[in-house]
Amino acid sequence: MPLAPKENLLRAIAYHEPDHVPYAGEGAYALVDYRGRRPPREGVDEWGVTWAPLPATYLASDEEPALSYPARPAARSVEELLERPAPSAADPSLYQGLLGGIDPAQTLAIGQHPAGLLDRLVALLGMEQAMLALLRRPAEVQVVLDRIAGYHVQVAHGYLAAGAEAGWLADDYAGSGGPFLDLRLWRRLILPALVQIISVYRAADAPVFFHTCGQAAAFVPDLLAAGVNVLNLESDACDLEALKGRFGRRIAFFGGLPASLLLHGSPEDVRRAARHAILTLGRDGGLILAPDQPLLFPAANLAALQDAARAYGRYPLAG
Repeated sequence: MPLAPKENLLRAIAYHEPDHVPYAGEGAYALVDYRGRRPPREGVDEWGVTWAPLPATYLASDEEPALSYPARPAARSVEELLERPAPSAADPSLYQGLLGGIDPAQTLAIGQHPAGLLDRLVALLGMEQAMLALLRRPAEVQVVLDRIAGYHVQVAHGYLAAGAEAGWLADDYAGSGGPFLDLRLWRRLILPALVQIISVYRAADAPVFFHTCGQAAAFVPDLLAAGVNVLNLESDACDLEALKGRFGRRIAFFGGLPASLLLHGSPEDVRRAARHAILTLGRDGGLILAPDQPLLFPAANLAALQDAARAYGRYPLAG
Protein backbone atom coordinates (compact mmCIF):
# COMPACT_ATOMS: atom_id res chain seq x y z
CA MET A 1 0.00 0.00 0.00
CA PRO A 2 1.39 3.45 -0.90
CA LEU A 3 2.59 5.62 1.95
CA ALA A 4 0.59 8.71 2.95
CA PRO A 5 2.27 11.88 1.61
CA LYS A 6 3.32 13.01 5.10
CA GLU A 7 4.81 9.65 6.05
CA ASN A 8 6.67 9.50 2.75
CA LEU A 9 8.02 13.02 3.36
CA LEU A 10 9.29 12.12 6.84
CA ARG A 11 10.91 8.97 5.48
CA ALA A 12 12.62 10.99 2.75
CA ILE A 13 14.02 13.41 5.32
CA ALA A 14 15.29 10.50 7.42
CA TYR A 15 16.56 8.44 4.42
CA HIS A 16 14.32 5.62 5.57
CA GLU A 17 12.89 3.90 2.48
CA PRO A 18 10.49 6.49 1.03
CA ASP A 19 8.21 5.47 -1.84
CA HIS A 20 9.10 8.45 -3.97
CA VAL A 21 10.67 11.90 -3.96
CA PRO A 22 8.17 14.23 -2.26
CA TYR A 23 7.44 17.37 -4.25
CA ALA A 24 5.78 20.77 -4.10
CA GLY A 25 2.05 20.55 -4.74
CA GLU A 26 1.71 16.95 -3.60
CA GLY A 27 0.13 17.91 -0.29
CA ALA A 28 2.82 16.32 1.88
CA TYR A 29 3.51 19.57 3.74
CA ALA A 30 1.85 22.89 4.44
CA LEU A 31 3.61 26.07 5.57
CA VAL A 32 1.53 27.80 8.25
CA ASP A 33 1.79 31.28 9.78
CA TYR A 34 0.90 32.60 13.20
CA ARG A 35 -1.01 35.87 13.21
CA GLY A 36 1.53 38.66 12.82
CA ARG A 37 4.39 36.70 11.26
CA ARG A 38 4.50 38.92 8.21
CA PRO A 39 5.41 42.57 8.70
CA PRO A 40 2.85 45.20 7.70
CA ARG A 41 2.63 46.10 4.05
CA GLU A 42 3.07 49.71 5.13
CA GLY A 43 3.70 51.26 8.54
CA VAL A 44 5.54 50.43 11.78
CA ASP A 45 5.78 46.88 13.13
CA GLU A 46 5.90 45.71 16.75
CA TRP A 47 9.70 46.01 16.75
CA GLY A 48 9.58 49.68 15.74
CA VAL A 49 10.76 49.14 12.13
CA THR A 50 9.01 51.16 9.40
CA TRP A 51 8.00 49.14 6.33
CA ALA A 52 7.11 50.21 2.78
CA PRO A 53 5.33 48.10 0.11
CA LEU A 54 7.25 46.19 -2.53
CA PRO A 55 6.59 47.21 -6.15
CA ALA A 56 3.35 45.89 -7.63
CA THR A 57 5.44 44.07 -10.24
CA TYR A 58 6.97 41.77 -7.59
CA LEU A 59 5.60 38.27 -8.19
CA ALA A 60 4.93 37.02 -4.67
CA SER A 61 3.25 33.73 -3.78
CA ASP A 62 1.14 32.98 -0.71
CA GLU A 63 4.27 31.61 0.99
CA GLU A 64 6.31 34.81 0.53
CA PRO A 65 7.67 35.97 3.92
CA ALA A 66 6.94 39.66 3.26
CA LEU A 67 5.20 41.93 0.78
CA SER A 68 7.17 44.95 2.00
CA TYR A 69 10.72 45.98 2.88
CA PRO A 70 12.26 47.73 5.93
CA ALA A 71 12.40 51.39 4.91
CA ARG A 72 13.57 52.86 8.23
CA PRO A 73 15.27 51.08 11.15
CA ALA A 74 13.94 51.11 14.69
CA ALA A 75 17.10 52.60 16.22
CA ARG A 76 20.24 54.47 15.24
CA SER A 77 22.58 52.55 17.54
CA VAL A 78 22.70 49.30 19.49
CA GLU A 79 22.59 51.34 22.71
CA GLU A 80 19.33 52.94 21.64
CA LEU A 81 18.03 49.53 20.62
CA LEU A 82 18.74 48.10 24.08
CA GLU A 83 16.35 50.67 25.54
CA ARG A 84 13.46 49.26 23.50
CA PRO A 85 11.61 46.26 24.96
CA ALA A 86 11.29 43.23 22.73
CA PRO A 87 7.76 42.27 21.67
CA SER A 88 6.14 39.04 22.82
CA ALA A 89 4.79 36.13 20.77
CA ALA A 90 3.50 34.16 23.74
CA ASP A 91 -0.21 34.94 23.33
CA PRO A 92 -1.95 31.63 22.44
CA SER A 93 -4.52 33.50 20.35
CA LEU A 94 -1.81 34.23 17.77
CA TYR A 95 -1.85 30.53 16.88
CA GLN A 96 -5.58 29.82 16.90
CA GLY A 97 -6.92 28.06 13.81
CA LEU A 98 -3.42 27.23 12.65
CA LEU A 99 -4.34 23.82 11.24
CA GLY A 100 -7.63 24.79 9.65
CA GLY A 101 -8.16 22.67 6.54
CA ILE A 102 -5.07 20.52 7.18
CA ASP A 103 -5.34 16.77 7.68
CA PRO A 104 -2.47 15.95 10.07
CA ALA A 105 -2.51 12.31 8.95
CA GLN A 106 -1.68 13.34 5.39
CA THR A 107 0.16 16.66 5.69
CA LEU A 108 3.08 17.91 7.80
CA ALA A 109 2.27 21.37 9.18
CA ILE A 110 5.45 23.46 9.22
CA GLY A 111 5.38 26.66 11.28
CA GLN A 112 7.12 29.51 9.49
CA HIS A 113 9.18 31.86 11.65
CA PRO A 114 9.57 35.57 10.96
CA ALA A 115 12.88 37.27 10.10
CA GLY A 116 15.85 35.38 11.54
CA LEU A 117 18.46 36.66 13.97
CA LEU A 118 20.75 38.49 11.54
CA ASP A 119 17.91 39.60 9.26
CA ARG A 120 16.06 41.05 12.28
CA LEU A 121 19.19 42.80 13.56
CA VAL A 122 19.70 44.39 10.12
CA ALA A 123 16.07 45.53 10.01
CA LEU A 124 16.36 47.00 13.51
CA LEU A 125 19.60 48.92 12.91
CA GLY A 126 20.09 49.11 9.17
CA MET A 127 22.78 47.11 7.37
CA GLU A 128 25.74 49.41 8.06
CA GLN A 129 25.03 49.95 11.75
CA ALA A 130 24.25 46.26 12.28
CA MET A 131 27.56 45.14 10.79
CA LEU A 132 29.53 47.75 12.71
CA ALA A 133 27.80 46.74 15.93
CA LEU A 134 28.66 43.07 15.37
CA LEU A 135 32.33 44.03 15.08
CA ARG A 136 32.60 46.82 17.65
CA ARG A 137 29.91 46.09 20.26
CA PRO A 138 29.63 42.30 20.38
CA ALA A 139 28.55 42.14 24.04
CA GLU A 140 25.64 44.52 23.48
CA VAL A 141 24.70 42.80 20.21
CA GLN A 142 24.61 39.48 22.01
CA VAL A 143 21.97 40.88 24.37
CA VAL A 144 19.87 41.99 21.39
CA LEU A 145 20.30 38.63 19.64
CA ASP A 146 19.23 36.80 22.80
CA ARG A 147 16.08 38.94 22.90
CA ILE A 148 15.35 38.09 19.26
CA ALA A 149 15.99 34.42 19.97
CA GLY A 150 13.64 34.61 22.95
CA TYR A 151 10.89 35.85 20.65
CA HIS A 152 11.51 32.93 18.28
CA VAL A 153 11.49 30.48 21.17
CA GLN A 154 8.00 31.75 22.06
CA VAL A 155 6.96 31.28 18.42
CA ALA A 156 8.29 27.71 18.38
CA HIS A 157 6.41 26.83 21.55
CA GLY A 158 3.27 28.46 20.16
CA TYR A 159 3.45 26.49 16.94
CA LEU A 160 4.01 23.16 18.68
CA ALA A 161 1.20 23.79 21.17
CA ALA A 162 -1.15 24.58 18.26
CA GLY A 163 -0.37 21.34 16.44
CA ALA A 164 2.46 22.19 14.04
CA GLU A 165 4.97 19.36 13.81
CA ALA A 166 7.99 21.12 12.28
CA GLY A 167 9.57 24.56 12.12
CA TRP A 168 10.87 26.65 9.22
CA LEU A 169 13.65 29.11 10.09
CA ALA A 170 15.28 31.56 7.70
CA ASP A 171 18.29 33.87 7.95
CA ASP A 172 20.58 35.14 5.21
CA TYR A 173 24.36 34.83 5.60
CA ALA A 174 25.68 35.06 2.04
CA GLY A 175 25.25 36.55 -1.39
CA SER A 176 26.01 35.16 -4.82
CA GLY A 177 29.73 35.84 -4.28
CA GLY A 178 29.95 34.07 -0.93
CA PRO A 179 29.45 34.79 2.79
CA PHE A 180 29.10 38.42 3.83
CA LEU A 181 29.58 37.52 7.48
CA ASP A 182 32.81 36.09 8.87
CA LEU A 183 32.25 32.47 9.91
CA ARG A 184 34.10 32.96 13.22
CA LEU A 185 31.94 35.95 14.10
CA TRP A 186 28.79 34.05 13.12
CA ARG A 187 29.79 31.13 15.33
CA ARG A 188 30.45 33.43 18.27
CA LEU A 189 27.34 35.60 18.12
CA ILE A 190 24.65 34.20 15.82
CA LEU A 191 24.95 30.44 16.22
CA PRO A 192 24.43 30.23 20.02
CA ALA A 193 21.21 32.23 19.74
CA LEU A 194 20.09 30.08 16.79
CA VAL A 195 20.65 26.93 18.83
CA GLN A 196 18.22 28.24 21.46
CA ILE A 197 15.45 28.21 18.85
CA ILE A 198 16.35 24.92 17.20
CA SER A 199 16.50 23.22 20.60
CA VAL A 200 12.77 23.75 21.14
CA TYR A 201 11.94 21.69 18.06
CA ARG A 202 14.59 19.08 18.67
CA ALA A 203 13.26 18.53 22.21
CA ALA A 204 9.87 17.76 20.62
CA ASP A 205 11.49 15.51 17.97
CA ALA A 206 10.16 17.92 15.33
CA PRO A 207 12.10 18.45 12.07
CA VAL A 208 13.78 21.82 11.52
CA PHE A 209 13.87 23.33 8.02
CA PHE A 210 16.36 26.15 7.44
CA HIS A 211 16.67 28.63 4.56
CA THR A 212 19.60 30.85 3.75
CA CYS A 213 20.38 32.66 0.51
CA GLY A 214 23.55 32.85 -1.49
CA GLN A 215 26.74 30.80 -1.55
CA ALA A 216 26.32 29.71 2.06
CA ALA A 217 27.93 26.26 2.02
CA ALA A 218 30.48 27.32 4.67
CA PHE A 219 27.70 27.47 7.28
CA VAL A 220 26.21 24.06 6.54
CA PRO A 221 28.35 21.90 8.89
CA ASP A 222 27.46 24.08 11.89
CA LEU A 223 23.79 24.23 10.94
CA LEU A 224 23.64 20.45 10.80
CA ALA A 225 25.49 20.11 14.10
CA ALA A 226 22.99 22.56 15.62
CA GLY A 227 20.12 20.24 14.69
CA VAL A 228 18.87 21.40 11.28
CA ASN A 229 17.32 18.49 9.34
CA VAL A 230 16.43 20.07 5.99
CA LEU A 231 18.32 22.80 4.14
CA ASN A 232 16.79 25.17 1.60
CA LEU A 233 19.74 26.71 -0.27
CA GLU A 234 20.02 28.49 -3.60
CA SER A 235 20.61 25.71 -6.09
CA ASP A 236 22.52 27.86 -8.56
CA ALA A 237 24.74 29.40 -5.84
CA CYS A 238 25.82 26.21 -4.02
CA ASP A 239 27.24 22.89 -5.18
CA LEU A 240 24.40 20.81 -3.81
CA GLU A 241 25.73 17.55 -5.19
CA ALA A 242 29.05 18.12 -3.41
CA LEU A 243 27.22 18.91 -0.18
CA LYS A 244 25.16 15.74 -0.46
CA GLY A 245 28.29 13.73 -1.15
CA ARG A 246 30.06 15.29 1.82
CA PHE A 247 27.29 14.91 4.38
CA GLY A 248 25.55 11.79 3.05
CA ARG A 249 22.52 10.81 5.06
CA ARG A 250 22.94 13.64 7.58
CA ILE A 251 21.40 16.18 5.21
CA ALA A 252 18.14 16.60 3.33
CA PHE A 253 17.38 19.31 0.78
CA PHE A 254 14.25 21.31 0.14
CA GLY A 255 14.41 22.79 -3.35
CA GLY A 256 16.74 21.74 -6.12
CA LEU A 257 15.13 24.02 -8.73
CA PRO A 258 16.33 27.63 -9.09
CA ALA A 259 13.54 30.20 -8.90
CA SER A 260 14.88 31.91 -12.04
CA LEU A 261 14.37 28.70 -14.02
CA LEU A 262 10.79 28.33 -12.79
CA LEU A 263 10.09 31.96 -13.68
CA HIS A 264 11.72 32.21 -17.09
CA GLY A 265 12.38 28.68 -18.36
CA SER A 266 10.14 26.49 -20.46
CA PRO A 267 8.25 23.47 -19.09
CA GLU A 268 10.81 21.24 -20.82
CA ASP A 269 13.63 23.16 -19.06
CA VAL A 270 11.87 22.51 -15.74
CA ARG A 271 11.40 18.80 -16.45
CA ARG A 272 15.06 18.42 -17.38
CA ALA A 273 16.26 20.28 -14.27
CA ALA A 274 13.85 18.36 -12.04
CA ARG A 275 15.13 15.02 -13.34
CA HIS A 276 18.72 16.14 -12.71
CA ALA A 277 17.85 17.24 -9.16
CA ILE A 278 16.12 13.95 -8.42
CA LEU A 279 19.02 11.84 -9.66
CA THR A 280 21.75 13.89 -7.96
CA LEU A 281 20.08 14.94 -4.69
CA GLY A 282 17.42 12.27 -4.22
CA ARG A 283 19.56 9.15 -3.97
CA ASP A 284 18.03 6.95 -1.22
CA GLY A 285 15.97 9.94 -0.03
CA GLY A 286 16.99 13.36 1.21
CA LEU A 287 15.17 15.54 -1.34
CA ILE A 288 11.91 17.48 -1.31
CA LEU A 289 11.67 18.70 -4.89
CA ALA A 290 10.51 22.32 -4.97
CA PRO A 291 11.46 25.80 -6.15
CA ASP A 292 14.22 27.39 -4.07
CA GLN A 293 12.18 30.53 -3.43
CA PRO A 294 8.42 31.11 -2.90
CA LEU A 295 7.54 33.21 -5.94
CA LEU A 296 4.50 33.22 -8.20
CA PHE A 297 5.52 30.81 -10.96
CA PRO A 298 3.75 30.02 -14.25
CA ALA A 299 1.23 27.22 -13.79
CA ALA A 300 2.71 25.28 -16.72
CA ASN A 301 6.12 25.19 -15.04
CA LEU A 302 4.69 24.03 -11.72
CA ALA A 303 2.81 21.29 -13.58
CA ALA A 304 6.08 20.30 -15.30
CA LEU A 305 7.78 20.01 -11.89
CA GLN A 306 5.05 17.67 -10.68
CA ASP A 307 5.06 15.63 -13.90
CA ALA A 308 8.82 15.13 -13.62
CA ALA A 309 8.54 14.11 -9.96
CA ARG A 310 5.95 11.46 -10.82
CA ALA A 311 7.92 10.27 -13.86
CA TYR A 312 11.40 10.07 -12.36
CA GLY A 313 11.00 10.15 -8.58
CA ARG A 314 9.77 6.65 -7.78
CA TYR A 315 12.21 4.59 -5.69
CA PRO A 316 14.43 2.88 -6.61
CA LEU A 317 15.45 5.67 -8.98
CA ALA A 318 15.87 4.57 -12.58
CA GLY A 319 19.21 6.33 -13.03
